Amino acid sequence: MDKIDNFLNKNFDEYEIYQEKSEYKSISFESNNLKEISVKQSQGFAVRAKKDSKITFSSSSNYDLKKFQSHFLELSNYSIDTKINFPSKSKGANTNIFNKEDFNISNNYFIDKLKKEIDSILKKFPNALCDAGFNLAIGEINLTNSNNLSLNIDESLVSFFISAQIINGNDMLNIYKYDTSVSNITEEKISSMTESLKEDLSIAQKISSTPKKGCPVVFTPHGLYQTILSPLLVSFSGTNLSKKLSSLCDREGEKIFDKNITLYDDPHIDLSPSSRNYDGEGIPTKKNVLIQDGKFINGIYDLKTANESGKDTTGSAGRSLHSNPSPSTSNIVMQNGENDFLKIIKNIDEGILVDHLLGAGQGNELSGDFSANISLGYKIEKGKIVGRVKNTMISGNAFKALSEIEEISSNTESVYRSLFLPFLQTNNIEISS
Repeated sequence: MDKIDNFLNKNFDEYEIYQEKSEYKSISFESNNLKEISVKQSQGFAVRAKKDSKITFSSSSNYDLKKFQSHFLELSNYSIDTKINFPSKSKGANTNIFNKEDFNISNNYFIDKLKKEIDSILKKFPNALCDAGFNLAIGEINLTNSNNLSLNIDESLVSFFISAQIINGNDMLNIYKYDTSVSNITEEKISSMTESLKEDLSIAQKISSTPKKGCPVVFTPHGLYQTILSPLLVSFSGTNLSKKLSSLCDREGEKIFDKNITLYDDPHIDLSPSSRNYDGEGIPTKKNVLIQDGKFINGIYDLKTANESGKDTTGSAGRSLHSNPSPSTSNIVMQNGENDFLKIIKNIDEGILVDHLLGAGQGNELSGDFSANISLGYKIEKGKIVGRVKNTMISGNAFKALSEIEEISSNTESVYRSLFLPFLQTNNIEISS
């Protein structure tokens, strides 16, 4: 890379070189049988360079210097205006985001684990079709720039999933559990997930009628993310704030949500694959409060969108090898409430518990609107979960749903190990069947 560095130093005012090397391993079962054991490797680099306040970007997995120089100089004729400056080095946090040992564990270890969990499901549900798998990855990132920044970052990932599908005539039930970590997921955690899946399967065997309109709606942590937070977070992106597309533009300090809603982005949670000590541009990361006691506090910015918005970067630049940095979240955390989830359910005479939607739903994400069929949801009767609902749709608006909250649970769960969310009850949701 020294030759590329010299080329950039000679032809540009400022520059940045991002290098990435990764190795992936996948072990998976499909329909109760071993399907795949695969290992893949990838590497490449990306360059951003400035000249006369214009910036050029290019990425490649080909380290041919002459080819890169020719291609990059040609692209520089189509550079875009920018006012950003690449950062110099400053000290970041020391969050644990790497564990190399797990990648070297034998494949048989993971195969035996998967088979054990699948057999446990089949013992109780012999007609189930189970998929399960482990995905492991280790990566090395090197980021340097002309302002003396030099970072070497090691990252790792272990993810586990298991699902069971039961087909009964025209009814198809599919339930899955998923977890991910920087380090190996413990046998106790995996067994607990499998037991939870079996409990859900048992309850979901019974089909219940759709509850009446206007009844309480409770979201599991996964349902809360998929239905409400996913469209909501689009409005917090610096990309939409800088372009004045977000409904949150210029509303910092305004109370928009229920006073019990506090939401923040925390990149310093140990063992979370979404944690990071530096963002994709080399800025030290920090906890970023998005909502505090119902008030909109701040968006999520990288260098470019912060500059365009007249803000400071929040150290939230995410990037992949083949795309420019852009604002992205790390670990989203919602502050919990006072009552246990089971106590919340106990106080509901008739309601619905939403866990998974069919697809991402439809609607206008920037306005917060959503509309989707429930793929996994349960009916609540007289304080108990009594069965699964079918052919049921929910719709609403994320801002309205969070503007008046009935309950937030004291217990929280991780979703994809990057969202740490409670169960949440709101009445501002439309139900139809």
